Amino acid sequence: MRIMAIERDQLATNYYRVRLPLLKALEHGHAEVYFIKESELGEKNAPNLAVMSDVIFFARPSTKAWFEFIKMCRKIGKVVVTDYDDDPFNTSPLNPYYQYVGIEPWNFQWEDGTTEKLWHEEMVSPTGKKIFNIDANIHFRDMFRLNFKKADLVTCTTPELREEFLTINPNVAVLPNFIDPEFYPRGQEFVKSEVRMGWQGGASHYEDLYLVRPAIIDVLRRHKNLKFVYSGDLRFMGLFKDAPQNQMEYHAWVPHVAYPYKIFSLNLDIGLCPLVDNRFNRNKSAIKWLEYSVLSAATVASDMVPYSSVISNGSTGLLAASDTRSWVQAIEELVIDKYRRERLARAARNEVFTNHNINTKSHMWPEAFSRAMKGELVTA
Repeated sequence: MRIMAIERDQLATNYYRVRLPLLKALEHGHAEVYFIKESELGEKNAPNLAVMSDVIFFARPSTKAWFEFIKMCRKIGKVVVTDYDDDPFNTSPLNPYYQYVGIEPWNFQWEDGTTEKLWHEEMVSPTGKKIFNIDANIHFRDMFRLNFKKADLVTCTTPELREEFLTINPNVAVLPNFIDPEFYPRGQEFVKSEVRMGWQGGASHYEDLYLVRPAIIDVLRRHKNLKFVYSGDLRFMGLFKDAPQNQMEYHAWVPHVAYPYKIFSLNLDIGLCPLVDNRFNRNKSAIKWLEYSVLSAATVASDMVPYSSVISNGSTGLLAASDTRSWVQAIEELVIDKYRRERLARAARNEVFTNHNINTKSHMWPEAFSRAMKGELVTA
């Protein structure tokens, strides 16, 4: 099988959903793979690669240009497979991405009962451009659906997300996120005198971080040997202005090529994976647990999918309910008991190496593509 894989950028999504699985499929002899950047589609070599290939694979098609490309590929008899690792139709209004996918105005209600317009069509930039354009967002969602509908196969990360995409296309395969242990540096553990607890996330995770903010501050005040390592969007630093700042450590995002070295250097003992229980989050994957585990950090995660479907509570991580008390208890259990957190971390690392390792799972991509080439419907 010859696969033409189109890389749209150099971000984490492209790495986990396109580059890593197909690079490993090539490495392990499951398929021939040709990688091409999206910017190269207009060059002479692109049509030649498309003609030589059996399958064209790419992620997140949401424009008319991608629709025309899909039509062209199918016209010359190629199987088109598209991928998405998120839910673009159920985004929370507290997620900045709602600006591009939201189709309703939304007001935020404060604790004192007052309301504030968060998303409305009167919002404009200093240059007068609309910031929140419902008509444009409806068009974006329609194009996304149309692109997925025209594909021969849609791939995604979880059974929950598959159910969403089955309403668009009857042929959807679950190809989970896996980890490559070789992606992360190996080295001796750093010398440290504190317990290091970390959280990482982008702007879309404000609600999730806010959920555990009281628990984090509470535990920091109780345990002076605990440091909270914050890594992500530095605009959220204000959430922790009431925390003891000598127990806080802040790190900004780095390019994905530097990410494994950055997260390794954080030297975490405990990793936090909080999620607010909503439809968008229930369609996410457990990638953060995979990353913490491969680095030998014990995880405390929200007791909901995607984490409850992969973490064995008390064995490969701790699952916490959505209240502050549950998070405080779970975190304290690992802060106080070094041997407990080390046992959890070892078990989780072994689980990831055994059952979530891309080196033993890369065959899943060519196998799913082969079914699409035969016109078979995927049942899971």
